[in-house]
Amino acid sequence: MSPLRPLFLPVAVLSVLAGPASALSCLPWGPSDAYLEAVKSDKTYVVVEGKLSFDEDALPKAPQDNPNDAPPRSLIPARINGKLMTAQGFAKPVDLPITLEILCFGPWCAGAADGVDYLAFLEQRADGYVLRMDPCGGFGFGGTDGAAREEVLACHAGTSCTPWSER
Repeated sequence: MSPLRPLFLPVAVLSVLAGPASALSCLPWGPSDAYLEAVKSDKTYVVVEGKLSFDEDALPKAPQDNPNDAPPRSLIPARINGKLMTAQGFAKPVDLPITLEILCFGPWCAGAADGVDYLAFLEQRADGYVLRMDPCGGFGFGGTDGAAREEVLACHAGTSCTPWSER
């Protein structure tokens, strides 16, 4: 399998309205979108399906007194234990230390769940693997009961890979 390459373009569109009427507006985004972005990127990705483990208390939260003062980027140590996607599908067992890169757009912060199975597009950086999540989704898909895996395998096989915005 040739390495996948990561997405660097944001997939969210923010409504920049003045005052408290501001709202977050996200484009449709799913596993096929992440796959297509990863393949066209100049970064290297690997795809792993497995259980994500981390301290959920480390997730950023928008402060009650100033919701727009959420940290724009939080790095959280994590681990994923599962199988790496190869030419034969999700066949190679892995147990990887990773970093969750959690982004906030104003008061909206990405989420993730400890102990949940994820299909994760991990960007390979000089200092290790990173799973980037933003309020509109990102590169991790949790709790999909195999649907994300099947979608990505279809993309990888070249049989079907329709972006969610075209569905």
